[in-house]
This record gives sequence, structure tokens and C-alpha cells, in this order.
Amino acid sequence: MDTTSLWQGTAARTACLPTLQTDIVVDVAIVGAGITGLTTAMRLVEAGRRVAVLEADRVGGGSSGHSTGNLYAPVDMGLATLERERDEDAVRQVVAGRAAAVDLIEATVARLGLECGFRRVPWHLIAADAAHVRAIEIEHAAAVRAGLPARLMDGAAVGLHPAVALERALRIDAQAQFQPLDYLRQLLLRIAGENCLVFENTRVLAVDDAAGAVRTEQGSVTAAAIVLATHTPAGIHLVQSQLETVREYAIAAPLHDAQPAPGIYWSLGADNHSLRSHTAFGRPYLVVVGSAHPAGAAVGDERYRRLDAFARDRFPIGPVEYRWSAQRYRARDKLPFIGRNVDAARTWIATGFSADGLVYGTLAGMLLADGILGRVHPCHGLYDPARLLSGGRPDGFKRESTGPAAPDRLPELDAITQARLADLPPCRSRKIAVGGQPVAVYRRADGALLAVAGKCSHMGCELTWNAAETSWDCHCHGSRFGPDGRVLEGPALAPLGAAALAPGRDTPA
Repeated sequence: MDTTSLWQGTAARTACLPTLQTDIVVDVAIVGAGITGLTTAMRLVEAGRRVAVLEADRVGGGSSGHSTGNLYAPVDMGLATLERERDEDAVRQVVAGRAAAVDLIEATVARLGLECGFRRVPWHLIAADAAHVRAIEIEHAAAVRAGLPARLMDGAAVGLHPAVALERALRIDAQAQFQPLDYLRQLLLRIAGENCLVFENTRVLAVDDAAGAVRTEQGSVTAAAIVLATHTPAGIHLVQSQLETVREYAIAAPLHDAQPAPGIYWSLGADNHSLRSHTAFGRPYLVVVGSAHPAGAAVGDERYRRLDAFARDRFPIGPVEYRWSAQRYRARDKLPFIGRNVDAARTWIATGFSADGLVYGTLAGMLLADGILGRVHPCHGLYDPARLLSGGRPDGFKRESTGPAAPDRLPELDAITQARLADLPPCRSRKIAVGGQPVAVYRRADGALLAVAGKCSHMGCELTWNAAETSWDCHCHGSRFGPDGRVLEGPALAPLGAAALAPGRDTPA
């Protein structure tokens, strides 16, 4: 199944950037070219620093290019929940910081002339049924205490669609939307140059904090500071013990007639959903996000079917044209970790954004740049990773490591083992044991077998097949691998070890 996002399918195309081929020295090395990495780079270059940005795929090809494109000051868990976990002052600080991040995006769009469809729109939290009206009222009170321009509305006045029954809604004006991939690609074109070197298709293999070195397949970067802007830091880090990992799905389908009024819509009901519209090449699309589940759960394409059914029951849409998903990492104490890593002299991290990553990623760029430049940001204490040291270190996290890792070596799948897999249909998977080791097997559409280690190369957790995205996923810390073992999503650095196949018709071409 094709899992191209709406943003990938409609963004203006740009030429591929070079792969790092040699050793270089800069002031700051940034791993990851999403919104966190490029915002950090922009702020540092403007302050006169020379940076190198290393991206394993294409710019914006990770979480930023698989987001909703929504920008807002509230948070996905709810301001009332955050207020109970923290206090009113902390919530006001969170909201003010997130609003400042949206303002920075707007100012950057205007200053650099970025064509990314940025516009201010209202944000809504809507009760799909009477059972959720009280939750709307509680969230309204928390939003007012946080200083947001919040008001309650009757459901009929929201302007979604006549067929969508709503009980009550909270509206907060002056939030925003844009095309995130257009924003990132155009921002890159404005900041790239002698002082901002950007390398695509450059996977980082190891980071040496003491030496200030980042090693890739064909070259290395030496820097006084290193930023891991990879959604969750690659390698083994204490922060991963405090993150909950969730995967969520999205679809986009063309709208045939009445569009929802411009805005962001979060629906509370039996299943929570996020809705928005977007127009590309003169065609209006409805974007629906939901069907979340813990990372590593065994899932199939029913996640996409549920979204399709939800949307089709309520809106006049055509066939779904885009399907995609994204991972979110939520900190157990409900706030991201942004700052210098706990055991590091040079390495800075930003993670735990939950479903609020475009705004938190921008705020992280502001915080990280200020920290590296020796400036004090008013939000620093709220997000400082040093709070990780208030408790003990769980097993496996006694020592942090972003060093080189080697994939597991697997025994050969002999002819007898392959014969036992003869009933495995094309495009299906199975876990087996070979020589006492778990092996993850997938049969390609052409009938060939791919066999890789059945445990995650990050910290050895069992892997589960994700049929919706044709990947082996880890429930512990969110690493994902292709059927051939390549790393799709971190924190794993090493691919899964591959099992050699005895010669025969199942040997991959």
C-alpha cells in the first residue's frame, strides 16, 4: 500500500542535495532536517555560526512531512490535564512559548517570502455527543486561565458540514495552518549556503560526544555542538525510558461539494479524530487523522479503513488519494525534553512532542539555538532534560550510547526451513525460530523471502509486523524496520541482521 502523505504528494519539487562524501569541520552539527533541525539551523546561521545538517532521507521526509500541517498553542493532551500535572503558571508558560513559535513561523514566511499556504485559522475542540460536553467546558476554563482567546459555541455554529452532528465546541481564534513540506523545502533554499551545509541521503552511524564527531557512511562532521533533531534521539539515551510511543494514521480525499469552514477541528467521541481541509492545485481535500495505537501493536490496513468509513459517513468525499502515518513520543511527565542531554558535554536533544510536533519543533529550534549560543531562554527550565536525573536509571539506560552498532548475525535459512515457509503467501510475514534465534520473515510480491533478525537492534525487544505500512515495529522505543532490515525510524542505528538463504527459488534477486 502506498503511504505517501498529502504534503509529499503536493509540495513543490526540489532537486536532491548531495550526500556527505568527506570529513568537514563546522561549529554545529545537526542530525535531522525536519522542522526542529532547520529551525535550529536558521537561528544559528543568523547568529553567525556555521552549521552542517545531516538527513538520512530527504528534507522533511520524516515526521514533519507526515504531520497534519496544523499550528496551535493548545496541546493534544488538553490544557486541563497539563494543569493538573503541573500548575497554572506552567500552562501559561507552555501556551506563551507555543504561541511564540507560531509567530516565528509566520514571521519567517513573511520575511523570506515562503509560499506554503500559511494562514491564520481558528482551532476547535468539539463534542461529538453529549457525553463529552463537560470535557469541552473544563478545557474552555483551562484555556481562559492560560490566557487564550477561548469561547464556547453551539455545535451547529461550528461550520463543519450539515451532516456532522455536534453538541458543543470550544473555539480559539488566531491559530494557523500551512503546507509543512513546502515550508521546509523553501526555508532550506533560503538558508543553505557556505554557512549552512545540508546533506541528504546521509545516514548517521555514530555520534562521539567527547570528540564532537558525527560519523556517516562516507564522511564525518566535527563540531563544538551536536543537535539530535531526529524526533527521538538515535542511540540509547535515558530520555527514551520516559517516552510513550504512539502511532497514528491519516487519509486525504477530495471533497465534492461543501467544504468545512477554514480551521482545525479536534473531535471528541467514541474515537478521537482531527479534521482539516487543504486545497492543492485547485482541488479541495479533507484530511482526517486518528486510529491511534501504541507503537509495535500488530495492525493491518483496518486503521485506514476506519478513517475512510468515519469520513465517508459524514462528508461527500471521493476515493482516498493519500494515506500516511506518523509516530508521536509523549513524555510521561507531559512536557517535552529540550536542551543539553543529561550525560553529554556537546550533544543537545529535542523529543517528547506528542502530537504537537510542528509547534514544539519550532520552539525547540529557538531553545536549542539559544542554549548553544549561551543565551537564557525563558522556557529553558520547563523543558530541561536535567529533570531526567531526579529518579533512578532503569535497566539498560545506565550508560548512554550513540556509538556504532553491528547487526545481529543470523544462521542460514536452509532448504528445510524454507520449505516450511512454502505456505506463506506473497506480501505476508511470519516470525519463526532458527537456531534458537527469532527470525522475521516476509515474502515479497515476486515470491522471494526476506529474513531478518526478529529482535530490535536498539535494545533487543521483540518486533511486530505492521501490515498497514509493511514494516517490523518495536513496541519498546518505537524503532521501525523495512522487510529487508533497513532502519525506517529511530532510535535504532543499526539495521536488522539478515539471514542468508540456501540457494533456491526463494533466494532474493
